[in-house]
Amino acid sequence: MNVYRVKYAAGFGHNTQNHKGFGPTIYIEESVEYKSDKDYFDYVDFYKAHSKPDDTYFHISWLEDRPLSEREIASRNAYRVLRDECCEKAKKEFIKNKEPEAEHHPTHGD
Repeated sequence: MNVYRVKYAAGFGHNTQNHKGFGPTIYIEESVEYKSDKDYFDYVDFYKAHSKPDDTYFHISWLEDRPLSEREIASRNAYRVLRDECCEKAKKEFIKNKEPEAEHHPTHGD
């Protein structure tokens, strides 16, 4: 069993729901030792194990100083595609189900 030290941050919401409108509301930021039977860090497996359906933001960072293997690079690329699709879907669902606050509907004609 291999152990990989990584840090991840995940969030939900839409930028209109946050202070000054910057980014999603972060609900978790955690450093973990991820155990895997694979001989490389599988980003997709990690994402599926730690993400939630309402995530509109997800980021994985290494806490180890080493180069990525070819398999890890391929896994990272697949993870990015999956993450972007899932986060975009969650953003659309969030916006569809939430009416923006009145302060975000300008009425002054700018």
